[in-house]
Amino acid sequence: MKKFKLLFAALLFVFIGAAQQPIKFHSIQGLTILGRAFPNQTTYRRFPDSLESLLRKPVWQFSTNSTGIAIYFESNSKQISAKWKTGDKASYPHVAATLVKGVDLYALDNKQWYYVGIGKPNNPVYQEASIIKGLDGSVKQFLMYLPDYETTDSVVIGIDSNAMIQHVTNSVFANKKPIVFYGTSIVQGASAMRSGMAYPAIIERGLQRETINLGFSGNGLLDSMLAVIMSHMDAACYVIDCGPNLTPAMAAERTLPFLKLLRQNKPTTPILLVEQIDYPFARFVSSMDEKIKLVNQHFNKAYTTLKNEGDKNIYYLPSKGLIGEDGEGTVDGVHLTDLGFYRMANAIKKKLQTILK
Repeated sequence: MKKFKLLFAALLFVFIGAAQQPIKFHSIQGLTILGRAFPNQTTYRRFPDSLESLLRKPVWQFSTNSTGIAIYFESNSKQISAKWKTGDKASYPHVAATLVKGVDLYALDNKQWYYVGIGKPNNPVYQEASIIKGLDGSVKQFLMYLPDYETTDSVVIGIDSNAMIQHVTNSVFANKKPIVFYGTSIVQGASAMRSGMAYPAIIERGLQRETINLGFSGNGLLDSMLAVIMSHMDAACYVIDCGPNLTPAMAAERTLPFLKLLRQNKPTTPILLVEQIDYPFARFVSSMDEKIKLVNQHFNKAYTTLKNEGDKNIYYLPSKGLIGEDGEGTVDGVHLTDLGFYRMANAIKKKLQTILK
């Protein structure tokens, strides 16, 4: 009996010791940051400050969101926590706080990325969250997506005090040019529940290729300056998905000039033009149905013009089935749910696999 008590006490001591392993927070300096449009950026904004004067004010303001930016690291910790500082101005009735201000953690297992946990925002500015506990202590690769619709000013990652965190030694993203996505609030991620469920992020994990998210809510207007800026990014492919923000007149006027301007500096880089998605309610509202059809007709005309001019690297993705045809892919008839994003990501990923093979 005495031996049993001693054994029980020893096991209890080990269990309590493991459960109470203190957390040590680490700077992310030296870790890989994915999703920044230009090398040598040091902030969690999508564009460097030098571009502010060249952009319309709302585009610049949304560019300061950390949309699509992720910290890529490896660790053997049995738990992962985070502290991060955000802005305090963004709030949307159709968007979850976990998308706006949360951090979203994934891990690589058997060459596939899987969801691990969410860091829920709990304060106006200074956030702190325990994301996952009970990991097995083996070395794993992690992706931590930063807030999608807010600024992020600082991030530190918490791990067991006796564990390590470091730059990934065998990166699945190495030696691959990124895919650049340009578009609207849908590209930016509205209204996924988590930042890792924006469709460019889903594609990033599916193709294991870095993505640059240039979604600007309400402002995917085919600005000529965006074509110039994008042409200075060393991309594997450009995906243009601006239909929801365009009137038919804007689509007619701007699509072909935008594509040609992008082509001036990138004569052979593939460009994928995505049609505007079919809003579920448009079957009941003829004016919206007509608007969508006209925008897509202008897109198709621009695409056909370039093909006829000999552009062999321009591609087109019709809207049919992009978010499914059961009407369940949106939160409000326009912005996508996780289901809608999953469907759209799969359709675009399949097209990109053909383009990039």
